[in-house]
Amino acid sequence: MSGKNHKEIHFGRRDFIKTTALAGVAATLPGTGLAGQDTESPSEKRLKRKSLLCLSDSPEAYEQLIESIKAIPDTNLLVTSLKVDFQKPQEIIDTFCCLNADVLLLCISRFVFNFGNLGDDLDALNIPVIVLSSNKDVLLIDANLAASLRANGVHVRLALSQSQALELVKIAASPGILEDKKALLFGRPFDSTSVPARSLSEERVFNSTGVRVRYRPIEELAALLEDVDEGSARSEMQRWKSEAVEVVQVPDETILDSCRLYVLLRSIVDSEGLSAIGIDCLGFTLGPKLILPYPCLAFARLRDEGIAAVCEADVHAMLSMMFLQGICGKSSFMCNVNSLNVEESTVLLSHCAAPLSLRGANTAPMRYRLHDYHGFGRGVVPEVEFPVGTEVIAGSFTKDMKSFLLWPGRIQTQVKDTDRSASPAGFTLDVCANTMDVKIRDADRFLQNIPGAHMIMLLGSHTKAIEDALFGMNVNIIGPSDFTPPDV
Repeated sequence: MSGKNHKEIHFGRRDFIKTTALAGVAATLPGTGLAGQDTESPSEKRLKRKSLLCLSDSPEAYEQLIESIKAIPDTNLLVTSLKVDFQKPQEIIDTFCCLNADVLLLCISRFVFNFGNLGDDLDALNIPVIVLSSNKDVLLIDANLAASLRANGVHVRLALSQSQALELVKIAASPGILEDKKALLFGRPFDSTSVPARSLSEERVFNSTGVRVRYRPIEELAALLEDVDEGSARSEMQRWKSEAVEVVQVPDETILDSCRLYVLLRSIVDSEGLSAIGIDCLGFTLGPKLILPYPCLAFARLRDEGIAAVCEADVHAMLSMMFLQGICGKSSFMCNVNSLNVEESTVLLSHCAAPLSLRGANTAPMRYRLHDYHGFGRGVVPEVEFPVGTEVIAGSFTKDMKSFLLWPGRIQTQVKDTDRSASPAGFTLDVCANTMDVKIRDADRFLQNIPGAHMIMLLGSHTKAIEDALFGMNVNIIGPSDFTPPDV
């Protein structure tokens, strides 16, 4: 199948007869779902039930494994087991093409010593693949198949026992962390002022992640501010002021305006069942006319409450935040990748909206002070005291949504607002209220793989859980050679 578009395969008469015959055999098996018998679109089906196709040359040898797979709780997995000849790649290709599978399990017997071009011919598999080897003493043959699949862009994991294969199936078949989530962004569709994503669309985002993202004009949000409950906004303002270590020359009315926006956004999230919300804020925060209050306080609070609230209507950052917060159960810091020092292996991360409960929902909020936005004399942002020396993990989907950059680090130093060298106007555009040096490994590799303007940072590691969830999403990981955080 190398060099072919598998989504547009055209069968000859013999191939059609062969495929039809295979489909007929498959239809007689319990739990078989054929693409031709399903009137739902793939995107509609994926949210209801995943399917697994198990191919082996001896299905009876794997009956117990198949029954265990069918019994996996909370997956409602549709399982089809078929007999194939691994020496006939075209038969396997035809079998796969006539079935609509979300996960492929290849059970290799002890008697297969050469797979020919199978690894290359299955190069367009766009689902997770698990290779179960029965050749513990001759692992190189099955490992070579897995390596060939991997070299052709297939996301494959190798299992050495049926119990290990079962665990991998559980990972691949579990409902995706983003499945059926809803997100709302205010701004121009996929055309953020600072981070446009014109290659994406609502359909592509949904097909890649299961997230339903919608857009509305910022003006619509501005009009709704007039109806915000004043008492709720004042209560939120008092909370910010009472918990802050210091409020630096920010009038109450400015804080109140930001809290009005929080109350409004929170009400929209609740009424529409949203998991994420965002605004194309750089479209007005750096200009002379403020359409809305600065959203930094609102975004910080929403993240602490488990909502992915994203600056600049950055779609990739939004999906990355939804994914990482969903996996780790913690609020996150959306940050600019400001600069990189390859010699010292540090990256400067910064942004103005930082949540207070990065350690977890039931932990004490970190200390913070409130001051204006970038020295503009307007707006209000929280400057949070990040824990220096703490292990962190930062990541983001790549622009094509096919990979996820994941990088461990350790907070080395934090730049305080009072330590910055300001311009005559008292403003430095290159740093935000929350700016820190993070020590990383393989700085040059990081430099060559920066996924975009923003990354999402969390305290802790969570690497295994993230890797497993991405395997289930059929997304590749890009990272350093060593995932342990460096010492400061």
